[in-house]
Amino acid sequence: MNPEKVLVVDDNVDNADLLAEHLKSVGYEVEVAHDGVEALEKVESFNPDLVVLDVVMPRMDGFEVCRRIKSNPATNSIPVILLTSKADVPDKEKGLGIGADDYMTKPFNPRELAARVRMLIKRRQGEAKRVVREKMGALGLMAEGVAHEVRNPMVAIGGFARRIHMALPPTDPLREYTTHIIQEVERLENMVNAIVSFKTLIAEPRTPINLVDVAKWAIEGKKEQLEKAKVKATVEAGKGETVIFGDGKNLKLALEALIENSVEAMDHGGEIKIEIDPSRKDKILINVSDNGRGIAPNDLDHVFDPFFTSKMSGAGMGLTMVHRIVGHHQGEVYIRSELGKGTVVTIELPRGMTCEI
Repeated sequence: MNPEKVLVVDDNVDNADLLAEHLKSVGYEVEVAHDGVEALEKVESFNPDLVVLDVVMPRMDGFEVCRRIKSNPATNSIPVILLTSKADVPDKEKGLGIGADDYMTKPFNPRELAARVRMLIKRRQGEAKRVVREKMGALGLMAEGVAHEVRNPMVAIGGFARRIHMALPPTDPLREYTTHIIQEVERLENMVNAIVSFKTLIAEPRTPINLVDVAKWAIEGKKEQLEKAKVKATVEAGKGETVIFGDGKNLKLALEALIENSVEAMDHGGEIKIEIDPSRKDKILINVSDNGRGIAPNDLDHVFDPFFTSKMSGAGMGLTMVHRIVGHHQGEVYIRSELGKGTVVTIELPRGMTCEI
């Protein structure tokens, strides 16, 4: 899992650096800005998990920076802690009124601030997980209806389009239209099949499974696609026990989905690494990394959403299925990515797990 990112904004360089060093010492990745305009630029480029924001600054004060962060749909979920040397109640009311999540008066205890940072980030992460669970639940409710309502007319449209296509002379310009119809019907078929697969995920009996073997099976299952795309896939394991008690079949499906996503992110071949890290006492990490085109920062918050995809085709269900399978193992999934450099998907699986679908 990547460290959470905190943006510290203060026009006093010494104060900003001191606070940044303290937050780094407790495990956060930190960027610093020294005025309001620079702060907004770094909110966009750094994509922080939280902003610690001084009120009195040049070019743009903290109130206006906070207002803009909270009025932008792309950033309004980022927690903001306002800092000021003023203890006046009206300033506190103004800060909280424009959306600030917390308020501290200088001088403050850095440990207390770090505790508030931790609390707000955890609250945001909890809210994000709740939203994802609700979306998953809604998807499950609608999946069966989609399968029934779409599949029958889709089969009819595809069948008639194929008959018309075969009956037309090779030189008939209408064949171009029937070709497009057939291709789009096939795309719908793939989407319905993906929805049904998601709906009907069934847990296999829980057994001891070696995650290294599961990763190798997943690569073997995608061997043809890997060879066609000229992508090399490898498995590496650190020292330690890589056996857990879980559902090998569904974990293989999850890794296959990640391999497929990585392959589709590479236009001219590349490399996929599956690294099993058993170094932690209570969990095992699986890192699936590629050197593909990467994911845009604005898309990272939506990659687990049902039907979300940045591809020209596809159901957009692969990462949704991964999230569900890992969730049923009481695990977590994290993604970090950089455009032009690649993507790393980290799966955390507890060692002493149960597994329920």
